[in-house]
Amino acid sequence: MILFIVLISIVFFFFILKDDGEIKRDNIEIGYKTNDESQQIIDPKNKVDRNKELIVSTHFKDNLGKEKQNKKFVLKLANIKDRSNVLMEETIPNDAGTSGYEFKISPGKLSAGKYQISLYRDNNLSVEKVFTFK
Repeated sequence: MILFIVLISIVFFFFILKDDGEIKRDNIEIGYKTNDESQQIIDPKNKVDRNKELIVSTHFKDNLGKEKQNKKFVLKLANIKDRSNVLMEETIPNDAGTSGYEFKISPGKLSAGKYQISLYRDNNLSVEKVFTFK
């Protein structure tokens, strides 16, 4: 009987805790290079050199089950000191194949300081990422 309970517990935890590669929540990564196969940023950073080309990559969680399909994703870039002054706003079309979005920031385009990138789903904030240009 005890062996049966242990076996059921192991099977339960295996199915609950397994990593199936599915994105569990929206994510924003910042870095210098992207892995071509996984489309993930290689060695993501929070502090970046403003004199190098920067890649910002977003990954969207899947809309499964009863969640409604989001109609619009919007990315906003703002200086942390003045969040009302949006420096960049990008609307990302959402179709069945949209799983993420990537854009580049040219070297020297932004001055040194802290910046925030925010991802909105249908005008609701989904995730924010703060990074520092040095």
